Amino acid sequence: MRGFLPVLPHRPCQYRLSRGQGAGGMALVPYEETTELGLQKFHKPLATFSFANHTIQIRQDWRHLGVAAVVWDAAIVLSTYLEMGAVELRGRSAVELGAGTGLVGIVAALLGAHVTITDRKVALEFLKSNVQANLPPHIQPKTVVKELTWGQNLGSFSPGEFDLILGADIIYLEETFTDLLQTLEHLCSNHSVILLACRIRYERDNNFLAMLERQFTVRKVHYDPEKDVHIYEAQKRNQKEDL
Repeated sequence: MRGFLPVLPHRPCQYRLSRGQGAGGMALVPYEETTELGLQKFHKPLATFSFANHTIQIRQDWRHLGVAAVVWDAAIVLSTYLEMGAVELRGRSAVELGAGTGLVGIVAALLGAHVTITDRKVALEFLKSNVQANLPPHIQPKTVVKELTWGQNLGSFSPGEFDLILGADIIYLEETFTDLLQTLEHLCSNHSVILLACRIRYERDNNFLAMLERQFTVRKVHYDPEKDVHIYEAQKRNQKEDL
């Protein structure tokens, strides 16, 4: 999740304020929606999607809650990838990190996973409202919204608890990389699969992938050229030892 902030004036070169997971301060993070037209989708109170034979209506609140409360392209691409059946979801345990609006976790739940959808405490009420509005009553008991600040409250999660770890556009603040890696290491077993959807905007993004490769086997499994979003799959390097 990117953080809560007021909207900055629209300019040809747009920046957004962002608070990292576990970070103490705010940082200016440039983003690519450089035209008035490109920004319009963020100002819509509802973003509507069709996944898993369901119409999903995600509430957005850009004006009051900022960039954490809108649906970014990486979440759409990762949701599409899950719907394609690239990984088995039915009956699996999954966690979404930095969920923001919760789209990816909602789609995973609709596709049959038991999902824990996480973000920082300040984001949880907004996140819960989207989850509850979009999951049928028989699926809601299989879905939990839970606080997770990377690198901090890991004790409330069992080591290696999840089969699948999901993250959409969570690689963007260098100061969070160490905490994010620690979190991934804690949540993964030798058999867990990590799926990270992101744009490669800057050298620091490649730096994170290099850091990830020191602990995990990493490969690119999907690329959406229209949205310029990559999906990377990672597994612990020692995962083959137990086969």
